[in-house]
Amino acid sequence: MVSDGKLLGVGVGFGVRNNDAAWKAALSDALKQPKADGTLDKLAAKYFDVKVVQD
Repeated sequence: MVSDGKLLGVGVGFGVRNNDAAWKAALSDALKQPKADGTLDKLAAKYFDVKVVQD
């Protein structure tokens, strides 16, 4: 496992195929409401030591 912060940065992310626009859009849409109402921040704070949601 590569865990070098200088190489990868700090945070959490999703891997999505470049040519899968439908999946990327569905994932983005699914995260909009929990991000807007603060649910995503609460869950992220509970399970991760780093900020997982970009502003």
